[in-house]
Amino acid sequence: MDNPKKKLKVDRCLEWLKKQNEQEPKKLALQNKNDIQFIIQTNADRKNFLLAAAEDEATVPLAVDDIETEPKAIPLRELRRSGLVLECDWLSCRWKFTDYEEFQTHVAKHVSDLHLIPEEDKSKYFCLWDTCGHKTVDLSEMVRHINYHAYHAKLLAIGLNGRATLNLAECKKDSSKRNQLPSNISEHRCLWVGCTKAYQSIEEFIKHVKEHIDNSRNLCSWAGCGATFTRRTLFIAHVRSHTGERLIACYHCGQHFANNRKLCDHIRRQNVNPQSNIRCDFCGVFCASEYLKREHARQHVSLFACSMCDMTAPTLSALAQHVRYRHVAARPHPCPHCEYRAITKRDLRKHIPTHTRKKRKLKGADKSSGAELSDEDSDEEVSKKPKEKRKYVCHMCPEKEKKIFSRGTRLTTHLVKVHGAQWPCGYSRFRYQLSEDGMYRLTETRFEEFELSQKIVDGYSDPKKSLTDSYDFEVQRVSEATATSPVHFEIRLKSDKNNQPDETSVEITMCDVDEQGNIINSEVIKSDVVYT
Repeated sequence: MDNPKKKLKVDRCLEWLKKQNEQEPKKLALQNKNDIQFIIQTNADRKNFLLAAAEDEATVPLAVDDIETEPKAIPLRELRRSGLVLECDWLSCRWKFTDYEEFQTHVAKHVSDLHLIPEEDKSKYFCLWDTCGHKTVDLSEMVRHINYHAYHAKLLAIGLNGRATLNLAECKKDSSKRNQLPSNISEHRCLWVGCTKAYQSIEEFIKHVKEHIDNSRNLCSWAGCGATFTRRTLFIAHVRSHTGERLIACYHCGQHFANNRKLCDHIRRQNVNPQSNIRCDFCGVFCASEYLKREHARQHVSLFACSMCDMTAPTLSALAQHVRYRHVAARPHPCPHCEYRAITKRDLRKHIPTHTRKKRKLKGADKSSGAELSDEDSDEEVSKKPKEKRKYVCHMCPEKEKKIFSRGTRLTTHLVKVHGAQWPCGYSRFRYQLSEDGMYRLTETRFEEFELSQKIVDGYSDPKKSLTDSYDFEVQRVSEATATSPVHFEIRLKSDKNNQPDETSVEITMCDVDEQGNIINSEVIKSDVVYT
């Protein structure tokens, strides 16, 4: 016990075990009554403990009767097949398997153990996987969710052995979210040309797509793709972007990746040597390798320009978010408690707690007075780490009269009112970066790709007019999909005799988007307009 870090971890475990023993009679009584509060309370206690121990060694704290699983040094070529210990984290189960097929069958049986939470409109199914807490009214979606837990557990087992095989350091992220999966897992449907099969299990879906890969000559026939490759390995890796297949996961935080290198980068980013000489030229952040430095520097360079204002963005998803908030008036997500409408589901989730803040304060008062917590109460409590205090300094004030602020918004107000500063057209606020003296100062330079900067200088720097809705388009299917090409459509602009549009002013951007609405790929079409 000479290591103080290890001693602290042992003390925390003993403290948690002591609490479990004190609450054992009460928990057993609740369990015998099959009360849903027992499950929610147990998950909440474990989640709070994980939050407290998140900065310890890269080992997820164990449950009461668990035996610690040690990583095994497996040959790299056998990492995904040999030495896997697959653990079922379903509440009160904790079975372990070495065969993945048996493990899948076992996890699928837990569908019958789902708890049903009655509510006013519809009853919800509650997942009892450790620290998960997923709820849904759709049983088929819950079946896909549980099957994904089995798939994710395999990736965690691979990541556990990968810690020893790849000589990985500690992961310092929050371990309480290790078993939290993507919400609303949709049906796994094959979009290969001529195939319409759908699966409830992602593992069966991946096996099915591999059959298409084996029968293809390095040509991706996924709907809307048609990419070709000279090497088989590149082709297989490309198809994973369509299927969502992952090969390994971080055993500590649960984040899964498409290859081993991305897991190694995930760990290296958190364990950067402060004495490293690899430093970002734009912001001064230390990086673990030259490759990670280049990847980091990409976020500083804008590659995409908005067609409606002077905004430039480093990624297509950032540009999509800008357009969604600044140029699109649609707010499709209404609040069930007030008249507020949100642009995205994430904004709606952030807004709803404003209606329950007073309730949480009352619950906190009840807790301090010794009252028992309700089902929702215990699941909502999350310990927050103290935020680092920042100092924002004005670069325009004289050195002797230097103004220092505790918030960036206060410095923004100072720059606008005192110095008359204005942010560029298309941007919503000032941005600040960390200086060598530890102070945050205004970012005065915008880094852009040379071709993009040249385009702006040549006459595109002024704000563009918003897209008009007076033009009517029609889409006509030209040809069906084949084994070598996707479905082809022809977009026509309907003519208006009273208001003939200028052919040179028409520009159509075709975009592929993900489930959240972020742009994955886009193509600008500039051609002669066809009138009907």
